[in-house]
Amino acid sequence: MSSPQRPPLPTSSSAVFRQVAGSPRMLVAALCAALALLGTASWATVTALDYRDTLARSEQDVRQVAILLDSHAEGVLETSVSLLDQVAGRMDGRGLASWAERSLAEAMAVERSGRVTLLGADGSLRYGSSVAFAEPESSDGLSVLVRPLPPEEEREVLPAFGYMAGQPAILLARRIHTAAGVFDGAVLVAVPVAVLAPVLNAFGDGTGRSVGLYRPDGVRLAGPGASSLGVLPRLERGTVRVDVNWMGGGRASVLGVKRMADLPILSAVVIPRTAVLDPWYVRMERGLMVVVAGVAALAGLSLLGAASLRREALARQALTQANAQLEQANVQLEERVEERTAALSTLNVKLSRALEEKERANQAKGRFLSAANHDLRQPFQALRLFHHILMERLAGTRDHGIAEKMGEALDAGEKLLHALLEVATLDAGVVRPQLTDVPVSAVFEELLAEFRGMAAERGLMLRAMPTRMVIRTDRTLLTRMLGDLVRNAIRFTDNGRVTIGCRRQARWLRIEVWDTGTGIPAEQLDNIFEDFVQLGNPERDRRQGLGLGLAKVRRKAALLGHALEVRSLQGRGSVFAVNVPVVGTERLPTMAPVQDPDPVEAGERLILVVEDDPIQRDAVRLLLESWDYRVMVAAEGESALALFGGAKSRAPSVDYPASDMPIPDMIVSDFRLPGRLTGVQTVAKVGERLGRAVPGLILTGDTAPERIREAVATGCRLLHKPVSPEDLRDAIAAILAERQASRPADGGEQAFESESAA
Repeated sequence: MSSPQRPPLPTSSSAVFRQVAGSPRMLVAALCAALALLGTASWATVTALDYRDTLARSEQDVRQVAILLDSHAEGVLETSVSLLDQVAGRMDGRGLASWAERSLAEAMAVERSGRVTLLGADGSLRYGSSVAFAEPESSDGLSVLVRPLPPEEEREVLPAFGYMAGQPAILLARRIHTAAGVFDGAVLVAVPVAVLAPVLNAFGDGTGRSVGLYRPDGVRLAGPGASSLGVLPRLERGTVRVDVNWMGGGRASVLGVKRMADLPILSAVVIPRTAVLDPWYVRMERGLMVVVAGVAALAGLSLLGAASLRREALARQALTQANAQLEQANVQLEERVEERTAALSTLNVKLSRALEEKERANQAKGRFLSAANHDLRQPFQALRLFHHILMERLAGTRDHGIAEKMGEALDAGEKLLHALLEVATLDAGVVRPQLTDVPVSAVFEELLAEFRGMAAERGLMLRAMPTRMVIRTDRTLLTRMLGDLVRNAIRFTDNGRVTIGCRRQARWLRIEVWDTGTGIPAEQLDNIFEDFVQLGNPERDRRQGLGLGLAKVRRKAALLGHALEVRSLQGRGSVFAVNVPVVGTERLPTMAPVQDPDPVEAGERLILVVEDDPIQRDAVRLLLESWDYRVMVAAEGESALALFGGAKSRAPSVDYPASDMPIPDMIVSDFRLPGRLTGVQTVAKVGERLGRAVPGLILTGDTAPERIREAVATGCRLLHKPVSPEDLRDAIAAILAERQASRPADGGEQAFESESAA
């Protein structure tokens, strides 16, 4: 008799599913467990993707910042590298002894820089300021320079951090060898760290992201970053490397390094991984809380379903709500990821816009200064002309003193405008030095005649040492340079003396201005030649000057190719020196008879005045008529042409018929005129219509360099507003005298002469 057979145990997945579906409790439990696993898996997947994207964004960020920092830093170092290559390229293979054979251009470049130092093979200072290397192992000053290098790097620039003249700087060095290939010393050019501060501050926020410049061996050269990056992989020139797992300072960080194309200097950006991943941790914790809440909700639903099937409908509703919350959390998590991505993109856009705004601000500042300078000259010109007429009419009256005070105020305003004009003219590059043989004694006599009274008023002794040297220079520019130096010496000397002298050094003559004043701090010696820099005058008292004297001296010295030097001791005085080439000794001049030109009768001359400003036009007309000139006026170029036939004027300014109008002897015109013609074009068109050249005098208040260069190409004389009546009168008389002297040859092009009202 056989035993009864038992039903077989379910072995297939379908059988298991049927068994679970047959038990409501097991169905609810299985459903809750599946949802919990699904939510946890979704959270884990999103979190892992967010982690990867966060690191990828940080990697892209440090790469872009390293490239931008490298570009800006290389631009700052470019001038110093060029100077180093110029000096070392000439000396390498010839030894340090070839330093004395430098050209004038090279000497001028070194003098302008002031940051070049020569070290001998034994570490001794051969030229320039003292240098101290900041690395402990380089206390002798040469270990950075004499360490073994591969042959291909023997003549490369070697960077190091140190101090020159007590100031922290990046020291760029190149080795110098003799003709036999023996190491003879090194040439160093210092780049002050302060020059790089704006660049480093623009890219480093000082908290999460730090930036800096480093040597290939990881030693810091500049910036607030780590003092050393440790051993770095070798990078080819111009390449970028990003390491998201870099261990620096004992903590993991994201490191971006870019090597400069022409220098062994690395631009490094470091962001701690904690700063990068902190937002991700916050998002992960919030997502975990959502998952835990969902699992807890599912567990509650399972307990409710197991306790009573009667509440099955409620359990299903709760499950639906939990799923909706989970989906909403996922959506919010994705939105936060997108927001962080958009924030990083916005930050990059703001950085680019900030750089563009800085460039636009610099350009706008230049345009504002030029426009303001031009617009201020218009009323100053009218005031000066009306003031001259008023002084003549109030002569001998009790109101004459008020007019004199008004003239003093005009003088103060014009002084500032003239200084700005001279600086703009020098910057425009239109001044051409007239090099001649100049006796130094004649220059000294001019300086004594001009400043002896000023020195006496301050109780100072002004003297010039006798000399018979003859130099090669532009006499006017050199006299103005020395005049600015003497004026400064008198102004900043309370008691004692000011001495002008010279010393010969081979082919050069060193002209020096000594004073016994308060002296200049060593850290300010480079700043005093900048525009509008005044030491000891924070309130900008105009009686102490404008701060443009030494700035003009620097520009004129560069124009003439004369080296400029300054030494000073606080409390004892200062000495400024100009090095000028010597051509010989002074000879007694041969007196030649001078023949005065024939006088020009004003009443016989007719002058055409073209000016769109009615106040300016009336002022010039009244002034010329007071000098007995005949005057005809026009408001713009077309009106002036209409006076001599052709198209009708838009605004006729005189009552004479065009056919009866006499031919003008000269034209006085503003440069900027309404309509299609400028002042220069109006003069040329009038000459074409009359069939003969008419000399022109152009008055303008525009001191922009491009405007000056444009005027240089014309054939008219140029005066800048405000023009004093005396200067205007002299210019008109000179033009009429030249016209009278050259009348037989009239019809050729007029020679251009640019004058300044200063």
